[in-house]
Amino acid sequence: MDADRAIAIINTVLAPKSLKLVQIQIIRGVLAGDSYQQIAATGSNSSPAQLGVTKTDHPRPDVYQIGYVRATAASLWQCLSQRLGQKVTKKSLAAVLLWYSMQLGVELVEAAATAADPTRAARQRSDPDWRKSARYPIDPNIEPQFYGRTEEIATLTDWCLYERCRVICLIGMGGVGKTTLVWEIARQLESYFDLTIWRSLLNLPPLTEFCTEQIQCLSPQPVALPRSAEGQIDLLIAGLKLNRCLLIIDNVESILAGQVQSGQYLPGYEGYDRLLRSLGELPHQSCVLLISREKPHSIARAEIVNPQLVRSLTLDGLSAAAGHQLIQAYGCPPLPAQIWQEVHGHYGGNPLALKIAAIAAVEITGGGEKVLELYPLMQQGQLQFRTIDDVLYRQFERLSAIEQQLVYWLAIAREPIAGSALRANLVLNTRAPGEILNALQSLARRCIATYDDRTWSIQPVMVTYVTNRSIERFAAELSPPITGDLAPTDLQHRFGHLNTYAIIQATATDALRQTQMQSVLRPILARSILAWGNRADFSQHLQQILRQWQTLDPIPPGYLASNILNLLIE
Repeated sequence: MDADRAIAIINTVLAPKSLKLVQIQIIRGVLAGDSYQQIAATGSNSSPAQLGVTKTDHPRPDVYQIGYVRATAASLWQCLSQRLGQKVTKKSLAAVLLWYSMQLGVELVEAAATAADPTRAARQRSDPDWRKSARYPIDPNIEPQFYGRTEEIATLTDWCLYERCRVICLIGMGGVGKTTLVWEIARQLESYFDLTIWRSLLNLPPLTEFCTEQIQCLSPQPVALPRSAEGQIDLLIAGLKLNRCLLIIDNVESILAGQVQSGQYLPGYEGYDRLLRSLGELPHQSCVLLISREKPHSIARAEIVNPQLVRSLTLDGLSAAAGHQLIQAYGCPPLPAQIWQEVHGHYGGNPLALKIAAIAAVEITGGGEKVLELYPLMQQGQLQFRTIDDVLYRQFERLSAIEQQLVYWLAIAREPIAGSALRANLVLNTRAPGEILNALQSLARRCIATYDDRTWSIQPVMVTYVTNRSIERFAAELSPPITGDLAPTDLQHRFGHLNTYAIIQATATDALRQTQMQSVLRPILARSILAWGNRADFSQHLQQILRQWQTLDPIPPGYLASNILNLLIE
């Protein structure tokens, strides 16, 4: 956002008071990306005239101390937060002011858009209805249910209109609301583009087919298409130069390979790497919005090389307030604050998961206060909804073997854990540290794992899903064998999951051990006793497994013996 415009808006917000000289310098510095130390040094050497104010109205000390600048900035952010009703920080200042200006009226945004694009006014004068000429407009009469996301809308609007980003990649887990958010952005910003095009890669269109469709949308006249993919990409970029277009590409993860590290393309779709690189590297006046569950390698590289024009935003769950509003729209009553905090945390604010859970809870209980009867089941990890599991299943199946191992161990830990603690597990410590680090970074790009304060974790809803998946694997390996005794050479294959993962961690705290017993060990025991018919037969089976395992030479490293002993003790 332009500093002069920002200062004018803030003076309007603070009226009848006005900004002091040091506050003006802080705002200019923050919007320029300067640190507080740089602002202090620059501010003390800047004349009032350089800042656009008169010296008599804005006296200043000869030197700005860094502490004085920090304290003044903190006070200003707090004051603006109170006046605007949104949290203002150094990082969010531009986005919040942009959002506020949009609430004041279209005139402020219109003026800024015209200043950024001098040909805009001429187009409007020559064609008053030019806004309505889009081939694929967003229907203004459609109002999808939309909750929260104020900060994300402000950020994406700023990037699209004022930062003039060429490519923006919106990534997030399935169901987190990426498409809904972009639909809202497209609806709000449609009038600032000559054309809005929305395309999905769900059906895996070949690159040449995709380029052909977009070229035809961008050109009012028939175009002689080059035969080569490279020529078509160049022609598409030329069309994006001539037209101020908002090109939205949904389901980008469809062309990315699964069961390998994130961001790699499916065989035959590597040409999309060239397309995405060209969209970010070559000059054009359009904005391309990518929607994906994971970040393509070409975007990760382009962000490093050209961060001003290629950016990505990871979409997290809804805020607690917005999520509460959503479940009430689907029939749930307002929940007590403490219970809602746990429910919101369990589903990570995922709008789809909250919607499914709300609808199912009302159907099961009849609605009203009776939905609270399901709360203990959620706490115990026994409240599963198939539709949510289907979303998590598709994401889990895309993971590579080492990524799946890490997710299983993160579910066993049930709480944030350091990377070094993950590597200490008997199976993972055989891998190179770099291999584990790359896999963790890949999980982060897939929005499965989160890194915070030097620890890794996964969302509680993923913990529940993976734990139940693990329980099924454990119980299947302990079920009665179809044939007689297994040969020693078959033991490792038969009990692969039991030997790879711990049911109860020996180094866990007492509280965590109790949770692992309640959530994992006892459900395995209950299923196994049911499969065997009685405790005695199952106990004999466990002892037989131990005896057979001890005949192996050497005995494979792993957790099978300790898992069997814990089951026998219980």
